[in-house]
Amino acid sequence: MLDDPDVTCFAILLDGRVRGMVQYGEEQDEDYRHASIDIFVDPEVHGRGVGRDSVGTLARHLVSDRGHHRLVIDPAADNTAAIRCYASVGFRPVGVLRRYERDADGDGWHDGLLMDLLAGELR
Repeated sequence: MLDDPDVTCFAILLDGRVRGMVQYGEEQDEDYRHASIDIFVDPEVHGRGVGRDSVGTLARHLVSDRGHHRLVIDPAADNTAAIRCYASVGFRPVGVLRRYERDADGDGWHDGLLMDLLAGELR
């Protein structure tokens, strides 16, 4: 992903250490223009607001500086902590993506939850 020219990545720093990464991609077709966000946070710092702050900061940048009216994010459907985090920024569930992503062991599939946020809903 780091060498994908269509994705912009940022390191998440906490106390001077890299503790994760947040990235975005943009759909440029004017009829479908929006941005997507993806994030990884070191499990050692879960529950400290790092994800909420990172997603919120990037969402504000995408709305205010990049001019997006709609953002999407797609956590695993059973990742309640991530869903709660994204909802706290203003994202809302809009649908289940069935058998969307391979399981960590690569043997099966799990569902994703499509969430979106309109610019006026950003908290």
